[in-house]
Amino acid sequence: MKKGLFVVLAFSLAFAIQAPAVFADFYHGHVQGAHQGQMHGKHGNKGAFHKSEAFIKLQAKELGIETEGKDIETLAKEVYEAKVKKAAQELGIKAEGKDIDELAKEVHHEKVKQKAKELGIKSEGKDPDALAKEVYEAQLKRKAEELGISTEGKDVESLKKAIFEHYINKEADKLGIETEGKDYYSLAKEVQEKKIMQSAEKLGIDTKDKNAQQLLDEIITDHAEEAKEKGLFPFEGMKMKHSFHGVFEYID
Repeated sequence: MKKGLFVVLAFSLAFAIQAPAVFADFYHGHVQGAHQGQMHGKHGNKGAFHKSEAFIKLQAKELGIETEGKDIETLAKEVYEAKVKKAAQELGIKAEGKDIDELAKEVHHEKVKQKAKELGIKSEGKDPDALAKEVYEAQLKRKAEELGISTEGKDVESLKKAIFEHYINKEADKLGIETEGKDYYSLAKEVQEKKIMQSAEKLGIDTKDKNAQQLLDEIITDHAEEAKEKGLFPFEGMKMKHSFHGVFEYID
């Protein structure tokens, strides 16, 4: 696994615009897509979501990982590995003698089986990848139906796009952002930037001559605890538990 993926993974845990309840498959879901997009220039002409090295350091600190003298990719890799091991421990999966990718697959499969049971999907005798795909599709359809989005004639990618667009439009409307004529990637980025600015103002941060990236770093580095307590972006509506299902966390 390329080191760059660890960075994308760690960032994706909190800073991609989130659509609740899309159970992203770690191996062939949103993280892979995010990784490919970052590595191969996807949306390169539209700018990127704001990400923060400070968030990686914050997670490392919370996990008891020493940060001094380490570059961001090394830290992101260590954060990822610590999260996988913690998840394995919580699920009763033995980590001894297994490399991190093997362990991650086991953890992922166990979580998929748990979700399958919740959805009434039989797991027995099914290939792990096939089961993950079935569960993921069922999650998307269930969420689409909850939102009143028609599933008829739509494949997985179309449903995923429709759900994403629903949440982006909803957030944009709440923030008073004009949506007409904007593609959803750019709109999501605009939503994120406005949320960052709002958080900075509520935390009493001087925003003059600072861009969204600088403000995001300052929020995380100097005001993380207060932002969490007040439920401000980037900590609003997030399950800050150790998870690595991809860009979108499952939130009821």
